[in-house]
Amino acid sequence: MAAQGSCTVIVGCQWGDEGKGKIVDVLAEGVDIVARYQGGANAGHTVHVGEDEFVLHQIPSGILHEDKKCLLGNGVVLDIRQFFEEYDALIARGVDLSGRVGVSKRAQLLLPYHRLLDHAAEDSAAQKIGTTGRGNWSGVRGQGRPQGGSSC
Repeated sequence: MAAQGSCTVIVGCQWGDEGKGKIVDVLAEGVDIVARYQGGANAGHTVHVGEDEFVLHQIPSGILHEDKKCLLGNGVVLDIRQFFEEYDALIARGVDLSGRVGVSKRAQLLLPYHRLLDHAAEDSAAQKIGTTGRGNWSGVRGQGRPQGGSSC
């Protein structure tokens, strides 16, 4: 259990697929808030709750703990379509999300053209970048730029 006023940070150093979502799910028991500070809806994470399996790409896995708040911060690349698909699917499966999910107004919005840019970059690269084709690579490159799709 985390001490009052403390913060536990999970950092991935291998470009994803390290099992961060599963670790967050385990550590969520001892915290009040689960916040995602960067990244986008890439490979996702699979969490088991009893016999139920949940696959989340955008919403933090801490949402499966009924007393936790989940926040998506400034550095998140927000795929709004994916976000609401997950949000609606969680509600349909009986997860109460009332007042438990927050999104920074400075999160980078992922737009349809970001997917096209990812595919074009991957197709034209002599050495493949290794994107998932979801637009996150192009979306991250746009963070902080005037032409980026900030949500504020």
